[in-house]
Amino acid sequence: MRFFLPFFCLFLLSACQSGDIDKDDYEDDFLLVAHQNMKSPGSEYGRDVNLQAIVRNRVADDAGGGLWLRTTLPWLRIDGGQLDTRDLSRLGDRAEPFRRFQESGTLSRVKDGRVTETRLADPDLQQQLEERFGDRVQQLLDQSTATAVPLPDDPQPGDTWQASASLWGLPEIEADYRVLARDGERVLIDMTLNGERVEGRARMIARWPSGMPEALRLHSDMYMADQDVLVEQRLQLISQRHYPYPVRDWDVDPMRLEMQADYQSRQFREFPLLDPEDTKPLRDRAGMDALLDSLEDSFLYRIEENRVMTRGDWGLAMPLQQQAELHFTGFQGAAPDGLVLNRLAESDGFFRLADPGPADMELGRDLLIATAPQAFQPGEPVTLTAEARVWTPGEPFTLNKGDPAPEGLAVLDWQARRLDLRLEDGQPIRAVPLDADGRPLPMNTAIRPIKQADQSPATFIERLSLKPAPLRLSLRADGDIAALRLTPLEPDNRPLTLTVRPQPEDGDLHPPGARHQLPGLQKAPDDTAKLLDNIEPQGLERNRLRVTAPAGFRLCGVVPTGKADYHGTPLHFTWTARGLDQENARPGFELRTEDDQIRYFYGRRVTFEARCPSRVETVILTREEPGCARFDGDNGVALGEDCDAAHYEALDDTGLALRELGEDDNGVLRFWGPVKSVRLLRAHGERSRTLEATLPELPQ
Repeated sequence: MRFFLPFFCLFLLSACQSGDIDKDDYEDDFLLVAHQNMKSPGSEYGRDVNLQAIVRNRVADDAGGGLWLRTTLPWLRIDGGQLDTRDLSRLGDRAEPFRRFQESGTLSRVKDGRVTETRLADPDLQQQLEERFGDRVQQLLDQSTATAVPLPDDPQPGDTWQASASLWGLPEIEADYRVLARDGERVLIDMTLNGERVEGRARMIARWPSGMPEALRLHSDMYMADQDVLVEQRLQLISQRHYPYPVRDWDVDPMRLEMQADYQSRQFREFPLLDPEDTKPLRDRAGMDALLDSLEDSFLYRIEENRVMTRGDWGLAMPLQQQAELHFTGFQGAAPDGLVLNRLAESDGFFRLADPGPADMELGRDLLIATAPQAFQPGEPVTLTAEARVWTPGEPFTLNKGDPAPEGLAVLDWQARRLDLRLEDGQPIRAVPLDADGRPLPMNTAIRPIKQADQSPATFIERLSLKPAPLRLSLRADGDIAALRLTPLEPDNRPLTLTVRPQPEDGDLHPPGARHQLPGLQKAPDDTAKLLDNIEPQGLERNRLRVTAPAGFRLCGVVPTGKADYHGTPLHFTWTARGLDQENARPGFELRTEDDQIRYFYGRRVTFEARCPSRVETVILTREEPGCARFDGDNGVALGEDCDAAHYEALDDTGLALRELGEDDNGVLRFWGPVKSVRLLRAHGERSRTLEATLPELPQ
């Protein structure tokens, strides 16, 4: 019986408000994320189960007289993919009845704002299950009904009442309701659950007057007498249509909460400090709009086994993550057959949208979900709607130690070299620590939820509010912090229409949309001598040699001197954009064999020479003033021999460098997107420095 419990999960959301309500208010797709711990009474050990699902409500006009709702389950994923409706082969013979249930769902009649009847929509399937399980089928239906809250005619903060409640995985129980806050049609309600074998608490944002949920957080403890099992449940539900903020589910599973809190704490303590000149500049609204314009045309998809894998633009993700967030609102028009939207893809911001990871690391966070194997037929673009929240910089000001903080900001702790701020309503701010002379200090920052490591049920529930949850900005500096330079960021919303295209074939020199490179040389180095002075060999403790320096080192070269071979294969240094790990993410030149096969070396001393230009000149070529270049079509540039470029980048309206696709038969460089200008860096003269590095012996 326990096997069927997660499956027959009727999720009926019904109104308990008197009066006429538009049928459209009942129709929605809901994202459900839940964690359950099941154990025997008195035992310290239990079994953890994680669940992710998309639950769909639609009005069933063909079910009979009155208002009937059909609830279906387009997608269900349990225990990290042990069961996933995209591939039910693991169920064997049990797959067929479950597929029938998944497609037909349940029918529930709503009369006078309340559910009066519930049954499986497939009568033959209900009869088959009743013959096998008897009355327990009805128990499953009773324990799997989620009912919207019964709202007063004009709910106001402080209003209280008692009524029955039916929530996911729980039998019908009595609940105490209290209105905490209201914003127009959005009502925040606290619910205390009191049942014979159930106790718990929930918070719901209900939409007035229907009482339908926009979001729900639930914690419950239930004793299942027939199985002698205690079930602790944490559940989060959001309306994919109405919830106006990005989905955050990091605290549903207590183990994931603990791991994330520990990782971000270590990251803040151990990551290197950032020099003030390396701080990324803030963009104005026009600059942000250019990024969002490009984002709308940047998504691709491909089919990988049973997954629809989407990929965005990492070059756009980096500047967008700093000043924007995004949540999806649905498909433009009707959803494609066999496809549903999964707003869990929002959970890690623009970075996860840009790169969901390798195909063998599936976490249930794909943006698009196929409802069954081969249910979605690829080939055509998919169009999604979304809304971005954009922050643009205001006028900066200085906050000295001891000064009163402005509205929306609180100083939690101000130590000599560390500072913690509370940001209300998730409102970000740019904070730069200053020394006693007003000069910026090298720093590291972390933005985390308030009480991030707190696993208590009360904190889990109370993170749901009408506004975004408050954040904690922690900052540490390389020197005593005398003051802060604060730049307020003003929010604004912008609707988006995102086109997700099939991934083009390899070798296509004219793909649609745009793709950008990782940030390269934003500007020429002012003093190339500093590049040589600040060279740093890294990775020696790992028996690798990586030579790094400040931005601009890409214009230099590193060559081994003396006897430079590995068993007869010559050695060379090759440029790599990423470091050996996250803590050492600065790009640089890495020592390898000439065939790039060997990167680890033991017990040898390497002498190498770094060569940098004495002076670097920046040249900007445009379509109006092409200079030494010739622009060919939207995405082509031919560079003449007189360009003499040590480095070049083709830029679009965002100011970012477009990805280079290759050279066509006519010698024209093709880029992924419309080229607005080309930036050339020309090197003049040369200066060099010779260094040595010793790689340790092979460990015994």
